[in-house]
Order: sequence, then structure tokens, then C-alpha cells
Amino acid sequence: MIERITDRIYYMKHSEETDRPALGLVIGDDCCLVVDSGNSPRHAKEFQKEIEALKVPPVKYLVLTHYHWDHILGLSDWDAVVIAHQATEEYIAKYRNMKYDDEALELAKSRGIFGDAAIKSIQAEMEDRENYHVGKIHAFYNDSMKIDLGNVTCVIRHIDSPHTEDTSIIYVPEAKTMFLGDCIYGCTKDGFNYYDDKKLFCMIDAIEEHDSQYYLCSHESLCPRTEIEDFWNNLRMSYEAAKKGLNLQEAMEEYRKATQTEPTDEIEFFIKSFGSR
Repeated sequence: MIERITDRIYYMKHSEETDRPALGLVIGDDCCLVVDSGNSPRHAKEFQKEIEALKVPPVKYLVLTHYHWDHILGLSDWDAVVIAHQATEEYIAKYRNMKYDDEALELAKSRGIFGDAAIKSIQAEMEDRENYHVGKIHAFYNDSMKIDLGNVTCVIRHIDSPHTEDTSIIYVPEAKTMFLGDCIYGCTKDGFNYYDDKKLFCMIDAIEEHDSQYYLCSHESLCPRTEIEDFWNNLRMSYEAAKKGLNLQEAMEEYRKATQTEPTDEIEFFIKSFGSR
């Protein structure tokens, strides 16, 4: 189901069932731009069908937010100029140099490319895994680039996020909307979520340079500015508590003293993500 943010911005909601990320659509007078390709050809086709129903200009560009499988395995089904940060192609190579039958997926698991949940999702999503291949990236950028869709501009910017080094965010100034991909999430380290605090807070500063009112993260509902500000504040408070406490119990107590509130499960997750155990 496709959802409207503004007259110029639509998105297809994420789905936890097979780890589908949200996909974005930016509509210009001359052409359209899509954010992320989907986690499979099926996912891509379903989004294309929704776009066709809107009767908008043709999709000319597709921007990848980062290299993870659920964002790039729909590439082969898009007839568009695919744009990504220059580091993304290097990371995607591991997905290109493999097959997707059951045996190949198990081998990829042994090499740390996929986990059990990813394999289950790929098996459920892909109808023709024997003949599947990852689509091409056609254009690369380094720091930033701007695309004019016809009275609508997309500013594509690279940020080094805690999630991946090749993260791209897409800002649409006319609609005050930003696509964040997975950049707000940490990375997995020793089986736990982990935030690199230097990368995280530099990233937040970079995001806040833009006058955005709406934010779309790939695995969340649409987020208004007030909500993202609360999220940043929770991360900062959790970091301060984790920095002061010698362990999780002490960090939780530091949070209680600083805020005069009981830490939620989300706050505990954040504190753990900053290293408190």
C-alpha cells in the first residue's frame, strides 16, 4: 500500500514479515526518483504497480541508501539510472558473486553474508532464485549531488553513519522531507546492537543542517520533526548515562537521576548499544 507524505512524496510502507524496507517516490514535473530498489524483484514490481496507478511522470532515477541486501536485491527489475555512493558498489560485490539457490544461501550464511532471518525472507520473496542476478549501478557520487526532477530537487548526500560507511540520505527541500534509510540504526557487534558515538552524533549534526519536517526511516513509520528530535534526545541521554555508569545497572541509575524518570525498554536498549552490559 502506497502512502502520501506531500503532493510530491509517496512511500510504500515497510513490512517486518519478510524484512521489506520502506520505498520512496519523489515526483517532479519531468520525471520521478525512487529511493531504494526493494528486497526482491517481487517487492520492486509491487511498488512499480502502485506508481503506475498514480499516473505520474516516468521513473528516471533510483538512489540506493546503502548496500544491505534488503535495499538492493530488487535492482534487476528497475529500468532507471541507479545512483549510489562510490563505496556501495564495492560492498555489493559480495551479493553479485554468488547464487541464490538453497545451497548457495547456506554457503553465504557460513561466510557471514546472511543470517537465518535474511535467508528465510529471501526464500519467501524470490520466485526464481536459480536465475537471479543483482542489477547494475550506473552512476556514483562522492560527497553529494543534486538532481532536478522538474520543479522538485533531490539532494543526495553521503554520511558515515553507525550503520554503514556508504550511507546516502536524500533530502527534498521543496517538500521538507528526508529519506534516512537505515542510518539511525547501529551495527551488530558480538551479537549486540552497537552505536559508535562519534559517528552517531556527527551524523545527527549533518542531518540537522537540513530544514526537514518529515523523516522516513526504512523500517519505521513516517516520523515528523518533533518525533525525530525526541529520538535524538533519547540517544543523547542514553549515551550520557552509559558514559557515567561502569555497567548497565549503574548506567540505568544515572539515567534515573538525570531525568527523574524510569528508563523504558527502548532506553535500556540504547544504553546497552553504547557499551553498558
